[in-house]
Amino acid sequence: MRDIDIVIQAVEDAQAEVASYIEAGPRHTQVTLERIMGILERDDLIAAQERLRKGYGRLRVIK
Repeated sequence: MRDIDIVIQAVEDAQAEVASYIEAGPRHTQVTLERIMGILERDDLIAAQERLRKGYGRLRVIK
């Protein structure tokens, strides 16, 4: 999976957790926060963010 795909998937996963939390029914704040933190602390996500910050994967013009 490309780095950008990893980041997008993590955002979608976190959004799904928030959507699940705000739906009607019993709410478990601590569980929801733990799940979101689990998503944001994934090793693959952290590595992808680091590579993207360093500019890896960008398209460049080669002369």
